[in-house]
Amino acid sequence: MKIRALYATAVFGFTIGLITVPAHAQSVDPCTVYMCMAGISGSGASGGPGCAPALAFWDAPTPGGLAVYDEIGFDPFSSYAVRQTYLMTCPGANALSNAAILQAIMLEWGYSETF
Repeated sequence: MKIRALYATAVFGFTIGLITVPAHAQSVDPCTVYMCMAGISGSGASGGPGCAPALAFWDAPTPGGLAVYDEIGFDPFSSYAVRQTYLMTCPGANALSNAAILQAIMLEWGYSETF
């Protein structure tokens, strides 16, 4: 009886662990990245601890991030295109009133390898 209960508990715990794993573990929400990048653009602020995953995603190499590297090294032009395309998937970034913010983010950080 004791072994059966232990087994059932282990199976239940394992099942719960599988269910709670996020389906998009390799990605960060584009609106979060947009908001964090907007917060640090021009001011030199860190964005705080809540922005750490978004900033790491910005600097991480593709396919797990937004920085593109080729056989020579960091590719600033491809990184710019990938980053801008990703930010544009956030509905707020596409708004006409936010075009200047998106442009400021891309001019300051779009071509850079790291912060």
